[in-house]
Amino acid sequence: MISRKIMFRSFAVVLCSTAPLVMAADSQQPTTALSPSAAAELLFQLETLQQEVQYLNGKLEEQEHELKQMKARQRDRYIDLDKRISLLMSSSVKKEPVAVTAVPSAKPTATPALTIVKVNKQEPLFSSPPIAPISLQPVSPQAQDAYNNAYNFIRQKQYESANSAFTQFVKDFPDNSLTGNGYYWLGELKLVLGEPNEALTSFSTVINKFPGHSKEPDALYKLGIVSDQVGDSAKAKSYLQDVIKRFPEGNTAKLATNYLSNIK
Repeated sequence: MISRKIMFRSFAVVLCSTAPLVMAADSQQPTTALSPSAAAELLFQLETLQQEVQYLNGKLEEQEHELKQMKARQRDRYIDLDKRISLLMSSSVKKEPVAVTAVPSAKPTATPALTIVKVNKQEPLFSSPPIAPISLQPVSPQAQDAYNNAYNFIRQKQYESANSAFTQFVKDFPDNSLTGNGYYWLGELKLVLGEPNEALTSFSTVINKFPGHSKEPDALYKLGIVSDQVGDSAKAKSYLQDVIKRFPEGNTAKLATNYLSNIK
């Protein structure tokens, strides 16, 4: 910056000292093309332009820095999202059968509706009144196809489409044996899409409406994580401790123990 100022000043001085001489019309004495006041004005204008250029350079550097930070945050968010979905998908391969439609026997008999009853009774952790468990219907071909279609969107990492498909699934099949799974995946998708409050609602529905469901430990664990993320550490601890107490032998209890140790 200092060298630029010297350059501008030197340019102005040279311009003034080497200004051409012209003869006045009514005089034999030569006069300079630039008077001292004009030279000073020129120098002032050059310095003003220099300051403006410096200001614009500073703004450009500032915007470039902000753009780099935005790109870095976006990249980190994508990497975190990809890791989360990869873990989610790897765990689902072990736990979740995709095709569950039973082969009909030669003489089909009526399949009674399934009612899941919670074994361990304790004080509910939710502020809203508990919802009575619903009577679950067996999986129909239509429900299985709709569920598989929604789940395939997750495999393809089309999370918006998966969110819409599972939302429609739980609406069309509110009392199906796969509906609890649908609400669980809705909770996971809401987290991916940056909607933690909606995720809390979906995970809570798994526990309230489908007690004893295979996804109940995972839903309870996710309630603890999301509660911590939204700033409710007391409720987060309560959820995680409940996981450890009710499902001590599962892998979810280990995850809850590790996460609980990091909550302040």
